[in-house]
Amino acid sequence: MQIQQIDEQKAARQGDAAEMIIRTRDVDVFYGDNQALKHVSLNIPKHQITSLIGPSGCGKSTYLRCINRMNDTVDGCRVEGEILLDGVDIYGPQVDEVLLRARVGMVFQKPNPFPKSIYDNIAYGPRIHGLAANKDELDEIVLTSLEKAGLIKEVQDRLHSSGTGLSGGQQQRLCIARALAVRPDIILMDEPCSALDPIATAKVEELIDELKENYTIIIVTHSMQQAARISQKTAFFHLGEIVEAGDTEKLFTSPSDERTQGYITGRFG
Repeated sequence: MQIQQIDEQKAARQGDAAEMIIRTRDVDVFYGDNQALKHVSLNIPKHQITSLIGPSGCGKSTYLRCINRMNDTVDGCRVEGEILLDGVDIYGPQVDEVLLRARVGMVFQKPNPFPKSIYDNIAYGPRIHGLAANKDELDEIVLTSLEKAGLIKEVQDRLHSSGTGLSGGQQQRLCIARALAVRPDIILMDEPCSALDPIATAKVEELIDELKENYTIIIVTHSMQQAARISQKTAFFHLGEIVEAGDTEKLFTSPSDERTQGYITGRFG
């Protein structure tokens, strides 16, 4: 009986391991002499929404930008430790960062459509990555991406109008559609609703919840209410460290660290 229990526990652990798409181990990030992240270890489960919360300047966005190597573009930035994507170290010499960024999409705080048509905004990535063999395939990618982003009904009659002419919420969904067009596995979102009104925020949150069926989503948010509404996992960052991480409901209702309790009750942050 004991052997059977051990085997069951081992199988459960292996199952858990298979669910983790990202494993972060002892990551330190330096901007020159300033250390922005300290010994960060965090596992990200596949096809779930993981929220990163914490005060401004605590390292949330720095961690997010490590996952698609956007910190490579910052002079003087140094990343140490290990970030594994499906078991592969993304900072290894064999990794092409351009292909990595196609697999790990990014949506920023402020909607940033290109000064191009709605169609060309979405077609841009598939064109440079060679994902479409002809115009018909490119059309299919554009329309499918708009549909996944919940935008097709609103823009199908004006695909060749400028993306910058859309409302703020529509622009953000266009940026999500643009990220989806290159067929990523992971979507990083850095405060995607902070510039939106409540109605547009609700639409984007509904979209994010739908997208987790097919994508892994990591979202940085200052809104604890948003984290509680949409995420299954939450990590609390403070002063460059992860204080606590786990199931969202447990972290918000019975945190194990008094600093987490202080932050979610508004005593600091």
